[in-house]
Amino acid sequence: MEVTRAIETTAEPFVPSRGDPAWNAGCDRHMAVHHRLDVIEETVEKTVEHLEAEVKGLLGQLEELARNLPPGPLGPAPDLLGDDRFGAPEPELPSTWK
Repeated sequence: MEVTRAIETTAEPFVPSRGDPAWNAGCDRHMAVHHRLDVIEETVEKTVEHLEAEVKGLLGQLEELARNLPPGPLGPAPDLLGDDRFGAPEPELPSTWK
């Protein structure tokens, strides 16, 4: 039983008194870190809100532009893959590629 009591007493964590300067310094650092994290969190939230408003505004402008487009094509629609056959002729491939 004596061995068990010795193990139990050594397993208890050391809790310094609140008047201990080392404890106060550690607590102050901990509180400063949490305050800084709160400031960062608030900044991120405001940034996200601002970006959401900007994206919403841009989407509104795009929708307005799309509504005001004239109907029908205004000219030949270019092929986005580069096979449009109008404009500059395609350059010849090097003979080593053929």
